[in-house]
Amino acid sequence: MSKPKKLEDKVYQYSINQISTKQWLPQTHITEIGLSEKLGISRTPIRQAFLRLEEEGYIVIEPNKGIRIQEKQISLQGFQEQLEFMELVMIDHLHFLQIREIQFNTDRLEDTIDQINQMTDPKEIEAFLTIEFDYLKGLFRYTKNSYTTSLFLDTFRSIREQTNEEIKEYLKLSQATKIKHFNQIVLFLKSNDYALARKEVRILINQLSLIAIQGI
Repeated sequence: MSKPKKLEDKVYQYSINQISTKQWLPQTHITEIGLSEKLGISRTPIRQAFLRLEEEGYIVIEPNKGIRIQEKQISLQGFQEQLEFMELVMIDHLHFLQIREIQFNTDRLEDTIDQINQMTDPKEIEAFLTIEFDYLKGLFRYTKNSYTTSLFLDTFRSIREQTNEEIKEYLKLSQATKIKHFNQIVLFLKSNDYALARKEVRILINQLSLIAIQGI
């Protein structure tokens, strides 16, 4: 194997490792010159490795910007598994709040809900998802495990940043359902009724799963 090919493979394997271990998160930008300086390798094998990575769907090459790490595409089964994971984390979190008898201050969540209730147009899905992310962060303000919360939010981000047109359509179709149940969850949190809040989460995820099955 020629030296240039060995260097290209080195860059390729290094990049795969950085992506798989989430050292390079989706939407992160990496430049040829930055990686060249880090690895002590010329830019030519880096450019060749980037072309391979783009062909395989790991990255997007953006002219004059370098590369952007692509969100890993998920199947319908993978999508369902992510919804199930999010349900388990939310249920566990609400149970923790209940057994600790935490008085949930919903002021910030109510502010977010006010914004969510105005987002009724599916065409405004990107703005809605941004506010939804704030809502979910607010839901975990009394978290017992910041690592699990980080995984939960990362799972939501993964769904949000899918480029699959079917997933994008699902996000639009699910918007009204989310608004309805997000409002109800806040009402239950305000009255510290965590049992009903958990039930509402189960209903929400069940309905989101049905939308996914029927709409994707």
